[in-house]
Parts: sequence; C-alpha cells; structure tokens
Amino acid sequence: ISDFQEFFEHAKKLWDDEGVKACFERSNEYQLIDCAQYFLERIDSVSMDDYTPTDQDLLRCRVLTSGIFETRFQVDKVNFHMFDVGGQRDERRKWIQCFNDVTAIIFVVACSSYNMVIREDNNTNRLRESLDLFKSIWNNRWLRTISIILFLNKQDMLAEKVLAGKSKIEDYFPEYAHYTVPEDATPDAGEDPKVTRAKFFIRDEFLRISTASGDGRHYCYPHFTCAVDTENIRRVFNDCRDIIQRMHLRQYELL
Repeated sequence: ISDFQEFFEHAKKLWDDEGVKACFERSNEYQLIDCAQYFLERIDSVSMDDYTPTDQDLLRCRVLTSGIFETRFQVDKVNFHMFDVGGQRDERRKWIQCFNDVTAIIFVVACSSYNMVIREDNNTNRLRESLDLFKSIWNNRWLRTISIILFLNKQDMLAEKVLAGKSKIEDYFPEYAHYTVPEDATPDAGEDPKVTRAKFFIRDEFLRISTASGDGRHYCYPHFTCAVDTENIRRVFNDCRDIIQRMHLRQYELL
C-alpha cells in the first residue's frame, strides 16, 4: 500500500469518527480551512489514481496569500490589472506599494466569519477585524479619492450558518437584534428571510462606515458574492467592469 493510500484511509477513518464530527461542529472556535468538509467528503474520488481535479475542486482550494501577486486578465475586452495582497496583519505593511495609481480597491470580506476569530490572536472577531480594516482603508488620507468595490463573500456559507441556527449573529453583534431590513432590499429568488436579513445587516455595517465621511470623493459599491459560484462571479465582474470604466473616466474628468 502506498503512503498516499495509507494517508487517505486514515483520513477517511478520522472523518467517520463521531468525536471528530462533533469537533468539526465547533470549528468556529479554532482555525480550520473552509474547504475541509468539501474535500473530506470526497476522499474516495480524490484518492483515485486517475483523479483529476474538477473546476469546483480547484475553486475550493485555499492557500493563505503571502506577499503580493499580480494578475492580468480580460473581461469583455476590458483589461484588468489586479494585485492580490494578504489580509493578515503581518501582510498589511506590504500594501502601500500597490496603492500608487490604482483605479479601485476590491475589498473581500468573508460574511460567514461573524462567529469566528482571527488567526493571529484567537480572540478578535474576524468580521469585526474586517470592519476595522475597511474603516482604516476608507479613512486613509492617501486613499480619499479611491473608491472601493466591496465583495461580501461566502454567501453560501453564511446562509448555511444562519439556517442551522447554532451560531446567532446577535450573540456576536448585539445590534443585530434591532436591525430591520431596508425596504429597497431585494432578496434572491426563494431566499429565506433570515438569510436576507443577515446579509443586508453585514452590508449595512460596511456602508455605515463608507457614508460617515460623506465627502463624495470616493464611493463604496457592495456586491454579494460566492467565489465558488462561477455564474455569480461572472455577473459581479461584469458589474465591476462597468464600475471601473466609470471610475477611470471620472479620474480623468471625462465623466
């Protein structure tokens, strides 16, 4: 038996263990990669000698970003030049070199992280940390004219948590108990009202920060995203293409 096959057999036995399953149910209390369940439930196919990753397998792979990664791609004949930077605290000092002459900042937040803690200290709430970081970027004096495209990501995982009912948002954000969904909020087809309320609450926490300054020199454009849903991301990037084109025209006073 190969070392790989032995590894897969041990992993499968662990995942079948009731104690491990109970531990997984409390995974918000420690650091566990988001795709763990997805791949553990697919051990049989992943362990095959002729295994070839599917598109979903590739999309669900997760590696912490360290350093700066530059990517160029095209959406409907519009060229994007993107810099991907790590969000961890010790990565943020590297950001400043990327902010020279940018058209927009794409800020990605994991909405499902409302009941989780950050990797650095196992104490600070992840969503609170994202809000604080967003605020520091939004109010940075060097970025006062740079608009932010806000990706409210992991909507699928947020919906799962909200509907499971084990981790209530108000236990981490007491203000949620008094939150009312805006009249102009448009839920997705067939969406549970609990999910609609949760996702718009998180959106409005960020918009509260972006509207506080009210100077009109930069804007926040929120989008509900699910990075593993290719159709969702296609629609979002089409919207982003239009937004970035308008920003570019505004930058050069052509709009």
